[in-house]
Amino acid sequence: MDARKAKSRAAIVAAFSELLCEEDYGKITVGDIIARAHVGRTTFYGLFKSKDDLLAELVRDICTHALDDDGTPLDDPLVQVEHILNNLWNRRQCVRALVAGAGSRVFADCLRKTIMSRAAETVPVGPAGPAATMDRSFLLHHIA
Repeated sequence: MDARKAKSRAAIVAAFSELLCEEDYGKITVGDIIARAHVGRTTFYGLFKSKDDLLAELVRDICTHALDDDGTPLDDPLVQVEHILNNLWNRRQCVRALVAGAGSRVFADCLRKTIMSRAAETVPVGPAGPAATMDRSFLLHHIA
């Protein structure tokens, strides 16, 4: 991604994050986001498919931030989930609109998909112990 697109993407994500601290997810429009980010509608839709796509990006960023470069072993899916939830707690003022508002279903779905994706990277295809008798898909859904 070129520097101009990266700058626009960062401005859109920052504007969206700020708006989440002020408004319920359901009340935020793409118009609100682009006005705050000082970008055009074409730029927004060139980078994101929709407001829900932007939310999914934000959730991935929250989870990635929570899981990387903090010195915690990342090979334990439960530790990963704990860090995601701690990060969400630390951002609770801005995340509250997502959890309690109109965006709660979208937010929960994005969070579940992100946790499952991270767990799939970590959970071995042939686990040992009691997990060896479980279907891997069931195990991943149980973690998420």
